[in-house]
Amino acid sequence: MTFAALLIGSALTGAGAAAAADLRLPASPPPQAQAASAALFSWAGPYLGVQAGYLSGRTETSFPATGEFHFVDPKGATVGATAGFSAQWGRIVAGIEGDVNFVDARATVDTGFAPTPSVTQLQSAVNWNSHLRGRVGYAFGRTMLFASGGLAVAGVESKAFDNASGAVANWTDTRVGWSIGAGSEFRFAPNASARLEYLYDNYGSRTLGSQTVGAVSFTERASRLDTHTVRAGVYWRF
Repeated sequence: MTFAALLIGSALTGAGAAAAADLRLPASPPPQAQAASAALFSWAGPYLGVQAGYLSGRTETSFPATGEFHFVDPKGATVGATAGFSAQWGRIVAGIEGDVNFVDARATVDTGFAPTPSVTQLQSAVNWNSHLRGRVGYAFGRTMLFASGGLAVAGVESKAFDNASGAVANWTDTRVGWSIGAGSEFRFAPNASARLEYLYDNYGSRTLGSQTVGAVSFTERASRLDTHTVRAGVYWRF
C-alpha cells in the first residue's frame, strides 16, 4: 500500500466518524430541569371545595337616646362549601369564587345593675355567612399566595332579654358588607390542594327598631358588626 493510499484511507475514516457524531441525538435535560418542569402546576380552571374554621366577631350595640353602649362578641365554628374559577398568566393567577357557610357563633352579656346584673341581657349571633370575592395570587412550585376581596353577606340575630318579666325582643336580619382576606394554597396532588386563609368582614351598622313585648318596651338601638375568620379547606380542580 502506498503512502498516498494511507492518507486517503485516514481521511475517509475521519469523515465517517464526524458524520456519525453529527447523527447523535441531543443530550437529555439534566434531572434538575426535568424536576422543575414537573413541579409547575396549572391553577387555571374551575374548582370545588369545603372549608371549616373559627369566627370571632364584635357587635357594638348602642342606644342613641341615652348614649349607652355594650360590646357583644359572638364566637364559634364555621363550616361551608366553595366554588370558583381561575385563569393563569405565567405565575399570576386571578379568578372569582363564592362560598356559603353555616356559622355557630353567639355571645350573651349582662346589662343590668348590681346586685342582679343578669336581670337584663343582650345577645348577638351569626348564623350563616356567604362571600363573592375576587382573588389574585402568585404561584411558585406547588404553592400559591393570594389576596382576596369582595362582597360579604351574613344572617344575624340580635336579642334583648328582660328576665324579670320573661320578655324577649328578637331582631333577625341579613347584613351586607365587604370582605378582604389573604392566604396560601398548596397542591398536594395534581388535582387537589389545601388552603389556609384569613378573612375580615365588615357589615357596618344597622338600626334595630323599638319593640313592645307584653308590658315591656325595648327602645330603638344601633348594631354594628364585623368579624374575623381563620379557616382551612380542601379543593378539587377539574
